[in-house]
Amino acid sequence: MDYSKIVFVLELNDDSADNSTNSYLEKGWLLISVGPKLTDITNSQAYYSTSYVVGATREQYDEYLKDQKGLLDRLTGI
Repeated sequence: MDYSKIVFVLELNDDSADNSTNSYLEKGWLLISVGPKLTDITNSQAYYSTSYVVGATREQYDEYLKDQKGLLDRLTGI
């Protein structure tokens, strides 16, 4: 894989991270890393989730920014 064109990386580790990661991969983003992430420690018990890191080219990142702005506009009613 050619990582030289990656200009932005995004870490996903919430309850829908696997679905979100697949959506980014379908758009051509590159999978950089998958692994455990410590999310909480309660009563000396460690809790982990799966963390996915994906990378975007300049074009993909520009589209991501546009999508984020649209989402923010919808949420704020602008």
